[in-house]
Amino acid sequence: MKSSLKQIAKALNLSTAGVSKALNDYPDISLATKKIVKSYVKKVGYKANNQAAYLRTRKTRTIGVIFPEVTNHFFSEILEGIMDQAQKNNYTLIIGHSKESMDEEKRLVNQFLQQKVDGILMSLAQNTSEFSHLEDVVSNETILVLFDKIARTVNCSKVSIDDKKAGFNATEHLIKKGCSKIAHFRGDLNPQNSIDRYLGYREALSLHNINYDANKVLISRKGSVKEGYLLAKKLYESGIKIDGLFCVTDMVALGAIRFFKEQKIDIPNEICIIGFSKTMVGSFVNPSLTSIDQKAIKMGKMAMKLFISEEKMLRTENRLENQYLELKTKLIKRESTDKIL
Repeated sequence: MKSSLKQIAKALNLSTAGVSKALNDYPDISLATKKIVKSYVKKVGYKANNQAAYLRTRKTRTIGVIFPEVTNHFFSEILEGIMDQAQKNNYTLIIGHSKESMDEEKRLVNQFLQQKVDGILMSLAQNTSEFSHLEDVVSNETILVLFDKIARTVNCSKVSIDDKKAGFNATEHLIKKGCSKIAHFRGDLNPQNSIDRYLGYREALSLHNINYDANKVLISRKGSVKEGYLLAKKLYESGIKIDGLFCVTDMVALGAIRFFKEQKIDIPNEICIIGFSKTMVGSFVNPSLTSIDQKAIKMGKMAMKLFISEEKMLRTENRLENQYLELKTKLIKRESTDKIL
C-alpha cells in the first residue's frame, strides 16, 4: 500500500504542510527536519502526485529550455550544465529547438507557457530582432533566464560572457603573433554577442594602430563549417591578402582551415586562425584550433542556478530580483596560431 503525504506526516508527527515544505526545500524548514522527512520518504517509497502538487502549489517542476542549435557541441555542454542542476533540484526539462528562427522561438515560448512550465531558459535565435514574446513570459510571471545570446533590454536574469573583451583578446592574440592583415568572419547583424565580438575586433585593431578594412569582414549567418569554407573561398578569390583570421565560432574556423589547407596555405605560418567556443572537435583537427573558451558547462549550471534563486525569491518573498552573471573566458592556445616568429 502506497503511503500518502498525510500518513507520512502522522508517522513523523509533523503537519502535512510541513512534510510538503521539507520535500520542496522551503527555507523555513530546518535542515534536520528535511533530512528526516526525505529519509523516511525514501524508506517507504513515496512518490509525489504531480497533479495534486500542481493544484496545491501551482508549480509543475518543469522547465522549458530553448536552444537555437542542437548539433553544436557548445550548446550540448550548456545542456549538460543545466541538466546537472535540474536533476539535483528535482526539475524536469522540456527541450525546444528554435533552428535559429524567431518565428519558431515564439511558437516554442507560447507552447511552454501553455504547458505551464515554472520557467524558461533560452539562448536567442540569430534573427530575433524584437522581444514581445519574451515580455509575454515576464508578464505571465514565469521566470525567464537568458544565456549566451541575450537581449539587454529585456527585464529578466541573464548569464553570458563579455563578448567584446573576448573578441578583443582573440584579435590581440593574432596581433601579438605578428598578424597585421586580420580578417573577421562575424556573426549575423542581430545577436548581441555577434555585435560585441565584432566591436572587440575593431577595438583591438584601433589600439594597435592597424587600419580597419570593411572588405575583410564577412558575415556568417549560420555559423557552420560549410559557411566557413565558403567565406574563406570568397575572401581568397577576391584577392584580399590576410595573415590572420578571427572567426565567430569554431565551426566557421574549421571550415576556413579546410579551405586554406586545400590551397596549400600554411597554417599558422601564412595565416593564423582563431575560433570561438572551444568545441571538442577543435582539439582533434590538424592543425588544432586556438579558441576562446566560454565555459559552456558552467554557463548552463549558472543559468539553472539563477532560475532556482529566482524561484525561491518568488516563493518566499513574492517578488523577483533580476540578476546578471558574466563569466570569464579563457584563451586556449593551440597549433593554428603557433606561428614561428
